[in-house]
Amino acid sequence: MNVTFSRVVSRALIAGLITGVLMGAYMYFVVEPTVGEAIALEESLAGLASSESGAVEEEPLFDRVQQTGGGVAANIIYAVVVGAVFGVVFAKFRHRLPSASDRTRAMWLAAVGFAAVGLVPALKYPANPPAVGDPDTVNERTVQYLVLLVVSVAAAIALTRLAGVLRGRLAEHTRAVAVAAATVLVYGVIMVVLPGTPDSIAAEVPADLVWDFRIRSLGSLVLLWAGLGLGLGWLLERDGAIVPDDDRALASASP
Repeated sequence: MNVTFSRVVSRALIAGLITGVLMGAYMYFVVEPTVGEAIALEESLAGLASSESGAVEEEPLFDRVQQTGGGVAANIIYAVVVGAVFGVVFAKFRHRLPSASDRTRAMWLAAVGFAAVGLVPALKYPANPPAVGDPDTVNERTVQYLVLLVVSVAAAIALTRLAGVLRGRLAEHTRAVAVAAATVLVYGVIMVVLPGTPDSIAAEVPADLVWDFRIRSLGSLVLLWAGLGLGLGWLLERDGAIVPDDDRALASASP
């Protein structure tokens, strides 16, 4: 079957939607309990501070049910948007990705996406539960995260191009070692050069709560990229293999 650019993107959107539903369920059953614990702790600390100062606590704009429902919906929308971008990138560069299998190519691209967009930011600026974080530093933290995201993606593109340049010039195992060493060096420099988070964790916040939330949040990112890679690869292979001539047609048809 002749697979077009629009077909690849549509399959990626389907994979994103399915993955988003799974992420919503994961958030509700796995992440939400730790969020509830963190919010309860935050409210307890805020109530103690209010009683000492005599200030009146403000009611939240949305209750917990609305917040949870909004979080599930946000996960679905986010997965669909990322799926669309993932499909466009896959359709544009499919003919350059290693392996002869669409499933393996999609998983390879998903692994790179997870490392650059998910793992590196999670290691440098790990997610924190609601009880952690100064509201006055939100803008600073957002800028730091976006800068890291851009730098990480740019580094991944540069390293991928380096791997392509070295193909044929070095033995395969030597090329793999060289690219791996360059990856460790580049991302090590990124981790050291970029500034750390401006927030500190208060002594009142249990360390196990913070790390439980971080690990579960990272699991959501693993689910996202694994779902996109496996889902898109499986849907494309179900449609039928693309012959080499179609590779060039697909690349030339992409915007």
